[in-house]
Amino acid sequence: MSEASPPAPASAAPPRGRSIRPKLISLTLMANLAGLVVAVYVARTLRGGHVGDASETPWLVSYYAAMFVVGLFDAFLVDELLFGASFRRKYLEGKDERHLERTGDDNALASALRPNAFGFPLVVVLCGGLTYFLFNLTNGGFDSWHRHIGRHLAALRSDDPDRQRAAVIELSIRRDGPVLPALIETLHEGGSAAPWAAWALGRFQDLPTRRPVVGPLVEASRSGDPALRREALVALARLQHRASTPEIQAEIRAQLAAGETVDPRLMYALGSVQVMSSVPLLEELLVAADEDTQRLAAWGLAQHRDQRGGRAVVDVLEKRLPSAALPVRCAIVDALGILGDEQSNLVLVRAYDEATPDELEQLCDGKVIPFRPDGEEGDDATRLFRPERKLGMKVVLSMGAMRATTPDVRAVVEPWLEARVLDSSALYEVREAAQSLLAGIRAGRDDLQGVNPDAPR
Repeated sequence: MSEASPPAPASAAPPRGRSIRPKLISLTLMANLAGLVVAVYVARTLRGGHVGDASETPWLVSYYAAMFVVGLFDAFLVDELLFGASFRRKYLEGKDERHLERTGDDNALASALRPNAFGFPLVVVLCGGLTYFLFNLTNGGFDSWHRHIGRHLAALRSDDPDRQRAAVIELSIRRDGPVLPALIETLHEGGSAAPWAAWALGRFQDLPTRRPVVGPLVEASRSGDPALRREALVALARLQHRASTPEIQAEIRAQLAAGETVDPRLMYALGSVQVMSSVPLLEELLVAADEDTQRLAAWGLAQHRDQRGGRAVVDVLEKRLPSAALPVRCAIVDALGILGDEQSNLVLVRAYDEATPDELEQLCDGKVIPFRPDGEEGDDATRLFRPERKLGMKVVLSMGAMRATTPDVRAVVEPWLEARVLDSSALYEVREAAQSLLAGIRAGRDDLQGVNPDAPR
């Protein structure tokens, strides 16, 4: 009878750590894929600009929650692969070195004794940072986009007028895809944010074509809301929409009829669109309006210099110069310098001679025109009548802009400049500028070729 063979020894069960590792790798890959899908979907939804202010928070929570979960799974995988799952074994499973010695798992014991120079919290932070970078890279910089644009698009759909206004101000300098449609939608919806939307659209002067902006603004310029209508007209003028000129003129006349001070932005608008039909209105304002409006009328007239028949405004300004108040005289002198008509030298010489010494030393102030609907300067304003100089210096600077070439004009200008150079009572800067201008005129004279322009006559 044959002897029974001894039972085969039972095969050793694989260490538990080895069975967990492939599962953890699979779970981490699935978590990364699912988190990426969530992040891309949320980013695309918010970029579409259709999520309101109140409903935006759950979307953002899901976006950053997915990022946190992915970073946590990645941290556990790093702990598993680089540090032998020391954190999991010690803090999640409660297995210290003595327990691992009893189990006989030498690999696990060696891993547990291996020092983790980083610490699991730091590993989580590093993995979270890497996840943040990869999510943003995949979504085209979503976090930066949301910080600068997305949250303002959502604020446009809030019920808080202050938040809407703040959002429009921020979006007025952005050119991202959803910004323009969102501002146009705000314009169409009306309400307190609509005038601000019109103002913002007026800043879109750098678009390749202005047609998408002009249409909604033209519609808004016919609104029954006076504030919206005015902002739309100013915006159209800034976009050089010349067809809006009659409506701008009518708006100014309506203000005059109501006894109001003309909005300086409307005055700027007439100078910006540069249509000759505005000249009679500007001439009327140059004579009969308040001083500030007269100054802007002088500037507006000078802007028509390149239009057909635009040189006619020179006569209008020259006629008004002698009787104008000092601030208006400063503006007219500045405007004549812009126009650069040589014959205006004679009028400027007379204006200088007829001014008192105190007037010649009076500073000609600049003018700041804020375009924001609330009248604050902010980052959207234009400055006119620069540089700010005293009246005597302004006259010489304007004469320098038009020079003197014809004999009849030189016959008046050159002796007058010589007298200014020798006039000890004149401002030092006037004497210096007169000397420089005189040298320039003489250097350009045909009858003085080869003659030292500084030589006494």
